[in-house]
Order: sequence, then structure tokens, then C-alpha cells
Amino acid sequence: MNFPLINISAEKWDSEDLIEYIIFDEFIYSDDESIFNKYYRNQHFIDCDGYIFIPLEKAELKEKWRSWLRFIPNIWKREIIFQPTGKSWKVEKLRNYLLSRVSELKKDKYTEKWIADLKTAKNHYELINGQE
Repeated sequence: MNFPLINISAEKWDSEDLIEYIIFDEFIYSDDESIFNKYYRNQHFIDCDGYIFIPLEKAELKEKWRSWLRFIPNIWKREIIFQPTGKSWKVEKLRNYLLSRVSELKKDKYTEKWIADLKTAKNHYELINGQE
């Protein structure tokens, strides 16, 4: 699995939740079960190689010092356990999905740039992470 991953389960994107649709690493930085249930459980995510995964659960990290220092931001985190689905999407299928979702958002200079970047992206990584 190659990060970042992007959620491909949402039929419509909410602009307030955009940051929740992408996973940059294998961790969730909240112990709130409702956040995991809302944004991860039963959702499908595609990685930078086009493979699809489902988050199954979150596992507690073993280091004891983490619980002692949990008041420090990003110290308290849990590992997301993913299961491969054995499915994948080709670049064009992911491009069409992302174009549909971004096109539903409020039109502004950022969404116009995003759409232009999606149209010229060459691979899964550029579609998910943007072009450099």
C-alpha cells in the first residue's frame, strides 16, 4: 500500500470534510470512535498504485510512553489496519471519479485549478497527491 490514499466511497463530497477524504499515513490521530465510524469504517480507499483497501479497525500502538504523553498533539494516535479488497481502478476510472466529486464543489479558483490538474495527471499518484 502506497500513501496517500483517497476515499472512493463518497457519492458526494462535503467541502467541510475534504481533509477527511485523504489519508496521508497509516495513523488516525483521534481515539474518538465516532470519527473512525464516520470517515473510515466500511469505506473504500484507493492508494497511489490504484489498489483498493478497506479500513477494518484501529490498533493501539504498543509504546507505553505514548499514554503518558498523550496530551501532546500527534503523540496519541492509533494505527489503521487495512484489508486489501483485491480490486483496483485504472487511472481513467479514478480521474473520472475525482472530476465528478470536485465538479460538485463550489466553483472558485482552487476547484478550477484542481480540475485542470486532474485532467493532466499522468498516474494515480498525481491524481491523489497533485502534480509537483
